[in-house]
Amino acid sequence: MNCYLWELEALLEGLALKQVDEQEQLALFGFNLRYILNAKKPNLKKVFNKSKQEQRIKNAFKRTKANSKVPSSKVVDALNHFKNRK
Repeated sequence: MNCYLWELEALLEGLALKQVDEQEQLALFGFNLRYILNAKKPNLKKVFNKSKQEQRIKNAFKRTKANSKVPSSKVVDALNHFKNRK
């Protein structure tokens, strides 16, 4: 496979970030295991809340209309505020 230097650097950076993510997952697993082993009455929702995770994923991929327009009066007020600063 031939690639440019910047592509190789991007691949290496991606692999390094993947290792960091794997280490983070192992650390989380360790803390969850510690909680389960030491708790008198372990609660599964404290370790993994499936509904919360599903809702987070749905919100991330939710298609919404771009109605987040800022009223022009707020923009003008902000511009005037920063124009008058010295």
